[in-house]
Parts: sequence; C-alpha cells; structure tokens
Amino acid sequence: MDLDYNSKDLCIDMYYKNCGLKKPEINLQKECEFKPYFYVDTSEPKEIYDYLDGLNQEIDLKKLEPEFENNTSLKVQDLITNIEIIEKIVYSDYILNGKDISEVSDFKNKKERKICKVYVKYPNHVKIIREYFKEFGKSYEFDIPFLRRYMIDQDIVPSAKYSEDNKIDNSIPELNCIAFDMELYCKKEPNAKKDPIIMVNLFSKDYQKVITYKKFENSEYNGCVDYVKDEKELIQKTIEILKQYDVIYTYNGDNFDFPYLKKRANIYEIELDFDNASNSQQPQIIKISKGGINRKSKIPGIIHIDLYPIARKLLNLTKYKLENVVQELFKINKEAVDYGDIPKMWETEDTTLLRYAYEDALYTYKMGNYFLPLEIMFSRIVNQPLYDTSRMNSSQMVEFLLLKRSFEQNMISPNRPSSSSYRERAKFSYEGGYVREPLKGIQEDIVSLDFMSLYPSILISHNISPETVIYEEKERENMELGIIPKTLNELLSRRKHIKMLLKDKIQKNEFDEEYSRLEHEQKSIKVLANSHYGYLAFPMARWYSDKCAEMVTGLGRKYIQETIEKAEEFGFKVIYADTDGFYAKWDYDKLQKGKKEENDKSDKLSNLPKLSKEELIILTKKFLKGINEELPEGMELEFEGHFKRGLFVTKKKYALIEDDGHIVVKGLEVVRRDWSNIAKDTQQAVIRALLEDGDVNLAKKIIKNTIDNLKKGNIDKNDLLIHTQLTKNIEEYKSTAPHIEVAKKIKQRGDSVRVGDVISYIIVKGSRSISERAELLEYAGDYDINYYIDNQVLPPVIRIMESLGISEDELKNSGKQFKLDQFM
Repeated sequence: MDLDYNSKDLCIDMYYKNCGLKKPEINLQKECEFKPYFYVDTSEPKEIYDYLDGLNQEIDLKKLEPEFENNTSLKVQDLITNIEIIEKIVYSDYILNGKDISEVSDFKNKKERKICKVYVKYPNHVKIIREYFKEFGKSYEFDIPFLRRYMIDQDIVPSAKYSEDNKIDNSIPELNCIAFDMELYCKKEPNAKKDPIIMVNLFSKDYQKVITYKKFENSEYNGCVDYVKDEKELIQKTIEILKQYDVIYTYNGDNFDFPYLKKRANIYEIELDFDNASNSQQPQIIKISKGGINRKSKIPGIIHIDLYPIARKLLNLTKYKLENVVQELFKINKEAVDYGDIPKMWETEDTTLLRYAYEDALYTYKMGNYFLPLEIMFSRIVNQPLYDTSRMNSSQMVEFLLLKRSFEQNMISPNRPSSSSYRERAKFSYEGGYVREPLKGIQEDIVSLDFMSLYPSILISHNISPETVIYEEKERENMELGIIPKTLNELLSRRKHIKMLLKDKIQKNEFDEEYSRLEHEQKSIKVLANSHYGYLAFPMARWYSDKCAEMVTGLGRKYIQETIEKAEEFGFKVIYADTDGFYAKWDYDKLQKGKKEENDKSDKLSNLPKLSKEELIILTKKFLKGINEELPEGMELEFEGHFKRGLFVTKKKYALIEDDGHIVVKGLEVVRRDWSNIAKDTQQAVIRALLEDGDVNLAKKIIKNTIDNLKKGNIDKNDLLIHTQLTKNIEEYKSTAPHIEVAKKIKQRGDSVRVGDVISYIIVKGSRSISERAELLEYAGDYDINYYIDNQVLPPVIRIMESLGISEDELKNSGKQFKLDQFM
C-alpha cells in the first residue's frame, strides 16, 4: 500500500493490508537490505578509493539528517558502503544531447560496458557524495528518489493484491476510503495561529458526519452531526476516525487542510500520529514537505489522495474550485459559500453552513471514488506508489515508466538537464499540428473521422526515439525499436487487447467488476500513450528530443493532409480539420453533374437526392477500409460519430449537435466569471436555436428580444451581475478596474475585503468611467443599457452571427428574414 523511509534505523517501512484475516488490518514490514546508489562513468574503483583516502574533507551529517546526534562529522569515504564494477548499456552514449554527431555511439551495435556502481549509507547523501566523483567521470541516476528507486529495482506492483505464493490478483482492491474537509472561523486570510477549526466534515461508506462544537437547531442535517466539547476534542476525534481508513481523500489537502490541522494541533500539543499498523508501536506522524510553491502531506501507512492535482491533470477546466469539478463530473450545481461569510453563518447558527459542510465531504468522497480506479491503474503501470502517482503530471508518469523500462533493459538512464541546458531547451519552438480554416456557417449531415492515437502510432511506425532519430528513415525501419516506440508499442498492444476483451463483454452483457477494471486500465493507458509526444518536448525530460518532437508533428501534418486529399477524391467535402482528425460532409456539388456551382446558394440542396444517415455511414466506413489498408501498421483512421448539424465560426471555435440532441461546444463557451448570466444564457440559446432547429431567424430573434428587454428594463438585476476575483491587495493594483473600485467602496462602508474574494457588481448609468460606475447589487440604481448590449450580450454572439453573414448592425435593428440554406 505505502512506503516510507525511516532514517533512524536506515530501513524502508512497507505498510500493507493483510486481507487474509477475518478482519483485515494494516501491517508494517521493514526492508533494511536495499541501499541507495548511483553510477560513476569509470571502471577503476581502486583509483576512487585512493583518491578518497587522501581526501580529508568531512561532511556535517547534522545538516543533512537532523536526527543524528552522534558522529555528526564523518569523512566522505565513511559514507560509502561499497563500489562495484558492473556492466550496463549507457543510454547517453547513443543520443546527441549537445554532442557532435561524431561522438555518438552506434545504437545498432549497442553493447554493455563496465561502469562503477557506488553504494552509500543514506539516501540524502547521494547528491552530495557524487560531487566528489566528478574528476573520475560523469555520474548517473543520482537524483531518482530512494523509495521510487526501490520500486523500480524490486519490480513491486503497487495497489495490487498479492497471494501467499506472490502471485498478483489484477482486480482492483477493496480499500476503506474516507473524505476529509474542514471549515474555519476566519474573517480575513486564514491564520492558523488565531483562527480555529469549527467543523470537520467526514464522509465514508459507514461514517457521514460533520464534527463540531456548536449546536445548530432545526436543521435537516442534525442527524449528521457529532458534537464535541471544543476544538481540541474535535482534532483528537478527527485523528481517531481518520486512522481507521486505508485512503483519505481531500481537495487541496496537501497545501491547506493537513498543514492547517497540524498547526492547530500543535497549539494544543496534540501530535498527529495516525498509528494504524497492528504489528508496530512505531509512530506514524504526518509529514508536511515543500517542493516549489506546493506542499505534500504524507501519512505513513495511510494513502492520502489529494484530488486537486488529479482534477488539474485529467480535466480541462478554466477553474478548479470544488464546485467547478462537481459540475463537470456529476452535472450538479453544488452550493458555494465564501469563507468570509462563514463567521456570520456560525454566529447566527445558519443551518446552511451544516449543509454546505456536509456536501463538501460528500462530493469529495464521490470524486475520490470516481478517480481512484484510474489512479490505481496509473500506479500499477508506472510501478510507483499511489500516493506518488496521484501527484504526478502526465510527463512525470511517462518518465517513471521509461525509468522502469530502462532498468528492465539493463540500461542506465540519461540525466535531467542542467539549469543552462533547461533554459536552452525552453527557447525551442516548432510548427505544431495542421489546422485548416473551417467552412464557416451551418453545415448538415456531418461525419467525424479521427486518427486513433496519431502521435503514438507515428512514433512506433517510424521508430522515432532520441537514440534512433539520428538515422535516416530506411535505417530506422530495419533497426530495433528505440525505448520510446518500444514502450508505446507494448502499451498500445495491451490497450488493443483490452478493447477486444471489453467488446466481448459488451456483446455478452457482462458489465461486471472485471469490465470496470479493464475500462479503467484502457483509459489509463490512453492517457500515458498520448503523453509520450508531449514528454519528448518537455524541457526537463531525461529523454528530451526537440528533433523527435519536430519530426512527429511534421509527419502528423503529412498524414492528415494526405488523408484529407483522399477523402475529397472519394466524395467528401472537408469542413474543418485539426491535428489528428476532421469533420466532413458528402460533396453533392462535385459528384453530381448538371447542378449549380457552389457559390450559387439558392436552393442548391433542395432538389438533390440526399443520402440517408445510414448510407452516409456505409460510405464513410468503405472509405476508412481503403485508407487504413494504405496506412502504416498500427496507424488507423476511425469513425468517431455522426452529427445532425454543425456551426463553424473559425479555427478552434465550433459547435455540433449529435443525433440524440446532445450539443458539443468547442472554444465558444462563455465560461469566465466576468460574463454575466445574460451573456451566457443568450449565447447558449443562440447556439441551441441554430443547431437544434437550424433556425437563423430564431437566433436573431433571441438576440433582439434580449436587447429589447434590456432597453425596457425587464431584466432581473441578478442576471446582470459580473463576478471578478481579487487576486491581490487593493493597494497593489497599479491600474483600476470595476471590481477594484467596488472593493474600495466595500471598505469605505466599513466591511472587510481580502485577496481571493469574488466581487459581484453591476454597471449602472452615468457619465463617469465604467470602473467608477460599478456597484454592488444592493446599491445599484438603473443599469447601463448600452454597456450590457455592447459589452455583455453582443460579444459572445457576434462572431457566431458574423460567420453567417449577419452584421452587428443587423442584430441591433430588425432585419430581413433568412433561410437556412443561405448559410450552408
């Protein structure tokens, strides 16, 4: 389940769940034999020993390991336990990586060579000690974290069930999970020295409670409350409950909940000891570590899964507040409460606070259960603990998968770049994927075609990897696959096999636990496979190669453009293309003689014999069969779906309606908070009118009615509110803006305002600047009609309507009636 390093006894603490007992329990097993090491590119250890014997420099252990009280100053050689000669393939021999091509060894004839493996006593000393070896040769693999190194070398599959004879059960293990969240009493920025925790919200399969020390009367949630005496007892009870679980879900618990809980616990001299291992009296104290701007909160023996970095990794949102993620995943509008309002709700015993607290934990739990199976599969594939992989971005997961593959191939991995190399890499830019300007306007009867894993299949079929890219195409075809295409080939072969198993289960109507596991495994493989191309262009990557990245996008452009040409020769008219796929319709004009030219719009489709949806799909699949026979092995163009109608505005901005009525919008969404409800609602209604009904006049009418209602004063002021967040203190803003002026007014009226607050305001009539005319709802007089027409209603719809040939003036004034076929 979990690993931790115990610096006192120099052992790895392995926590696992013993499921063979009547009541499963957490056990602790110590691994003291595995030692930290790194490689030095020399084959003469005697020279190293002679050099170290003559070195009098001492290392202050206390600075590196605060736990050491005795023998705090030792010589460098005292910290080295062994140096041995081994034979390895040194990957860096075969890549350019700043070298001249004449210095690169021939990968076609790669072979192992002798190199020194240096073992040291303590993991923290590897980076320090390797500095003393620079004159003997380059050091390798000195920066792989010790516990992750152990997982790679021992080939331990985490998050899996092991039988007594060491066989692995592939099913997803049953873990006892709980969601943890809390509420504070703070009127300004949270300050752990003075602002108490007033509620802890916990949700699991068997425990759903808000723990607090204030009585709330007449609440439907009273049955979900556990009352305690005070904050001290609240913290103690929280620890006692949390330590009973295998997994703790939080949302930003790394940076906020656990660090804050620890600081408040310190005030009461409470130690956050989550001792849950039945066979050990060893304390399991939470560890808060900092890396860059973020912190990590690790509990030995319990897997803490912070869902915030997972949401950022797997979801494409503009904001990642809990409410945004809940809406995306579950289509539920979760109530939001500003933390500045909580003190007043607490003082007035507002039961809304109970509901809000309870739902925070409820939806954190639901989100955790949604992501957990996928994260378990990431953990297994990458061979790293679930705690670690849940915090890795896609490139980091790819790197640890490659480190694993490198070890399996008896290969020493390349180093990360130096600061200067990183800066050079970061300057590199290259041409991306092919994007074709769309046929603007409304299109009907559309098919979507996409290459399945285009970039991964290019990497495999053209054998593109940092060690192979220096060879010509024909040479690469006859060579052993490089580490990148070889790893990808294994992943995609596994995914192809899984999809066959899933298809078989669907046909048999077997939607069981095994189906769920396979579905999560194929999703995790897809994410990892599609991340390899991006990893190659990531400046901090060990296997970085700008030449590989450039070659992949170039081939990608070639394949999509050639496929589009063949689609048009076959009889399609391509509407829009982007990187690895395109939308197309049947080209009636080109294939049927005697019809009018394309630029003659009048009734051009009305008299033509149209294909039915079924006939169009049959033709599409016939085209796919022919094109896929011509593509390299492993590359495949797929039919993604049929759309009743589409609206194409410009590159990256379009909307489509599926046959079942579901609308897909790309790049047109009004999602920022500084758009009012009237702007969002108008745009959505316009898109729906154009896609559902193909009714341009209805779309025009929706805009005109909104403008008329604004002019008549018939709009609810709540729909005119604009919401903008304060990202710094008012005094720090160098220029003014509406939300800043409103914040100043709030302070002048005696109320507090702080960084992070969302300021909601309306622009009212007047002759002053827009910023000066921004007001809170309760102080707002008549709203500025022209502002809302010109800055809220029209901007989100004007580009849509202009793609149909309708100008802004026509929208503001009543115009002529239009027919749909004028815009096709």
